[in-house]
Amino acid sequence: MSGGQPSAASPVVCRDVHKAYHSGARDTNALRGVDLDVVAGEWVAIMGPSGSGKSTLLHMLGGLDTPDSGTVTIGGCEITSMSETQRALVRREHIGYVFQFFNLVSDMSVADNVELPMLLLGVSRREAHRRACEVLEELGIGEVLDAAPSELSGGQQQRVALARALVNRPAVLLADEPTGNLDTESARQVLQLVREEHESGQTIVMVTHDMRVAAAADRVLVMEDGVLRTERDRSIDDTAPSLLADLARHEEPLA
Repeated sequence: MSGGQPSAASPVVCRDVHKAYHSGARDTNALRGVDLDVVAGEWVAIMGPSGSGKSTLLHMLGGLDTPDSGTVTIGGCEITSMSETQRALVRREHIGYVFQFFNLVSDMSVADNVELPMLLLGVSRREAHRRACEVLEELGIGEVLDAAPSELSGGQQQRVALARALVNRPAVLLADEPTGNLDTESARQVLQLVREEHESGQTIVMVTHDMRVAAAADRVLVMEDGVLRTERDRSIDDTAPSLLADLARHEEPLA
């Protein structure tokens, strides 16, 4: 499978993105002036501690939320000024989204879950089913077409979620901790599938806490207190250990 063809050289562009959440008298600045460019075919991993703003940024990229200020452009479409209906259409056409907890529709079969994004774009049911079978076979789970999500292992469910995200050949695949709810072997298998998609040209932005997963990406960025930094930018001086170096001492790579 090859990734979708965006209408711009950089399928993901963020400019000065700010987002604050208000709860009573308390304000939380989740994003503070984030800039990000992801070129076509690149795999970017975003790491950082809990509450640093990683998932908030991914929600902005996916059009699931809107910034207080700044712009987000996906596949050549500036989505921050769009209505929810317009953003939903951009998501269907340009974005594949993989969640940590799968988000499969429990009362639909595996095939129906994967066909759904295509049907929403007006693809015929016959073509949607053909394409769903093709993608599930490529991901090694063609035998579970008629199964319910509850009948599958966690690793199988994440493969189905990956198939659903990729079936419309999106400009960008967004993944929020895709291995975070899996055992080691299932995580290894899912990571290998993501690697294969990347090798075929798929653009990927992935949030992960796992250095073993991030190590497979082309570029690793660290988010702290709502600010996106490179590993080098994070260091206070040449002797200050980076977050990535610290994590690397405690993790073995997933082969």
